[in-house]
Amino acid sequence: MRAAAVAVVVLASVATTACSSDGSEGDQPTADEITSVAWSPCDDLTAKDVSRIVGEPVTEQTGTSAQPRCAFTPTTAGGAAYDVNYLLFTGGLDAALDAMGAAGTQLRPVTVPGANAARIAVRAKDTGLLVTGFVETDGLVQSVNVAELAPYDRDAVVASTTALLAELVKNAPAS
Repeated sequence: MRAAAVAVVVLASVATTACSSDGSEGDQPTADEITSVAWSPCDDLTAKDVSRIVGEPVTEQTGTSAQPRCAFTPTTAGGAAYDVNYLLFTGGLDAALDAMGAAGTQLRPVTVPGANAARIAVRAKDTGLLVTGFVETDGLVQSVNVAELAPYDRDAVVASTTALLAELVKNAPAS
């Protein structure tokens, strides 16, 4: 999953250096501004919703106000764990991936209804599976990182990741 991990780090660094909290070039948002954001992908997702989408029971992990988190962990041994995050990036997902060069090419396009762009990377090993997906709607780039230990069903995890990306698009706030 090295390529996908690089993609996540590079996309995050491109997004944070390319725009400020108001979408223009300039100062970076403060920690207080980041933690006072009035929206999170978890606002519109529940463990029940994600369990339905991914086909297995999960528990929601929201973290704290100082360290918010949007993750869904399996309630049964051997299930996949889903971590959801987002970035505001006015350049869009395609521009961010283009800026990444070769690392951006590791992500393949996927069809997600309503998305301006969507990409996914899959890394399967004997010991486990890692999947990273990105979806963009009007400057909002949301991501899903999934990890599951072996034995795993690659196709099912890729399908559930893509379905979760579609749910993120459906719940995305208006621009």
